[in-house]
Amino acid sequence: MTQIITRVIDCWIFRQTPEGLRFLIMKRSRGRIYAGIYHCVHGKIKPGEKAWEAALREMKEETGLKPIRFWVADFTSSFYEPEEDQMNLVPVFAAEVDTQGLHLGIEHEHSLWLSEEDAVEKVAWWNHKQAIRAISRMMKNEFTAKKWLEIILYES
Repeated sequence: MTQIITRVIDCWIFRQTPEGLRFLIMKRSRGRIYAGIYHCVHGKIKPGEKAWEAALREMKEETGLKPIRFWVADFTSSFYEPEEDQMNLVPVFAAEVDTQGLHLGIEHEHSLWLSEEDAVEKVAWWNHKQAIRAISRMMKNEFTAKKWLEIILYES
């Protein structure tokens, strides 16, 4: 029987500009799984770690960025792994930053800050296109004022 698991997260980083939202997409490095494909921060949840904690950790590792606000997206991604016969449910997070400067980790060779439409055009997977659209809709429809989706970050 197919197993349903949650072992990875997606985290979409964006910033507000006078021209509108700009989403960060990063090109996977050569020699890595999915080399050459543009996508978001993505990574595994470590044992004992909450999904949102994994998103923040992966964001720091892959970009060096720290969010000024952070949300659970009202969208969940999924994919099937035939070798393991398992269905992966992927929590999706939205992280707002106030800078475009970042430090790419070894997993990525290039990054772009793109509008919703340009980002949707550049990413390969339908789930990623849908996540960008969902987060853009959330920000345009004042979901930021609806506190049930926001994860409040505290300095430690």
